[in-house]
Amino acid sequence: MNKSFWFFLESYIYVTIKSNILLVYDTHTGNNFSVKSEVAIQIVRKIYEDKNLGCIELKLSDLDNPDIYTFVNAVIINGMGKLLDSKEYPIKPIILLPILSLNLDIDKFSNKENANMFLYRNISKYLLDVNIILNNSCEQQCLNCNEYCKQFFCCCRENIPKSLSQESLINLLCEISYYPVRTINITGGNIYQYKNLKVFNSLGKNSGKKINFYLHYLNYQENPYIDTQNIHLFVNAPINSAKINAIQIHTKKKNIKYHLIVENKEQYEELESIMHEYGIKDFEVHPFYNGHNVSFFEENVYLSKEDILIRPIPMREIFRNQKLNVNFFGSLYIFPNGEIKANFNEKTIGNLGKDKIIDVINYEMMQNTAWRKIRSANPCASCVYQYLCPPLSNYERILNRPNLCHIHF
Repeated sequence: MNKSFWFFLESYIYVTIKSNILLVYDTHTGNNFSVKSEVAIQIVRKIYEDKNLGCIELKLSDLDNPDIYTFVNAVIINGMGKLLDSKEYPIKPIILLPILSLNLDIDKFSNKENANMFLYRNISKYLLDVNIILNNSCEQQCLNCNEYCKQFFCCCRENIPKSLSQESLINLLCEISYYPVRTINITGGNIYQYKNLKVFNSLGKNSGKKINFYLHYLNYQENPYIDTQNIHLFVNAPINSAKINAIQIHTKKKNIKYHLIVENKEQYEELESIMHEYGIKDFEVHPFYNGHNVSFFEENVYLSKEDILIRPIPMREIFRNQKLNVNFFGSLYIFPNGEIKANFNEKTIGNLGKDKIIDVINYEMMQNTAWRKIRSANPCASCVYQYLCPPLSNYERILNRPNLCHIHF
């Protein structure tokens, strides 16, 4: 009599199949392995068939097949599944497989009217961050000023001075005060030139909203209101050490974070050295692509397989990457002329004074200019690490590449 076994994968195991490659990934530990075995792929497909409820029967003779034995053994050794003797366990196990299936999924609505009804039920919860660019005038002459902001949130200036009207700003703050917005980020050219920064007091200290002011470090000056909030200072090379020293002297008890803009290894070493010299521990590095330093990005920004798999990736995060872009989702950008975008580099989706924020959110959810842009294009779509990889960022767009990795199959 041919002995039989129940074989199944644990419910926390994520599997994906691309072409002839099968990836088996443990979302608890990060352990994983990939195989190029048609028989292993067939077994996994069979496990995921609805009728099998996450568990299949294997005969002892099946395990005589070297490919089947190797795959099943790898699963067992890595603690990713079990092989149970059907005599000892006569009742077939039922496994709740991790399958992404959202009842409230906008992509499922082919009818625009039904989608709108779904969205408007509680749409304000989708707005997480509001990024306000107060003005665009600045005395600094940063060489790549208007390019920084296309790659990461940063101050910027233009040749034609423009400021967001106080009426528009007040109306905006009033409207979002009732929304569960978690963060309000404020920048501009030199924001100290804005007429009335006290307008942000309208949010109230108990609003639960975090307020961040972003500015170039050379523009920093003491201000009774800004200094009570979170201050973010952008620093680029060449650096003015005397200014950094003066800032440190006057901001010892203030919440300051530095953002270092670097284009090459030399700039990174220079700016990091200054941070250490003045005992500055709270700083973040922002690589900047200037059109000529792709090798710097290949060495320091592009991901390897080891980079992607450096930590366990929860199933929730993998599923999230299949539906939305965490780098963009929930953010709106307000420009000095009143235009509203879901991403600095995308098209305008509204205008203050003409459109309510609730309608702008609805438009973005329907049209998807940024919030739900995922790795759906090749080569990502053909890669087993498609949804383990971090979401698309502005770097891909600026470098005109669909991916920033070293993975080849």
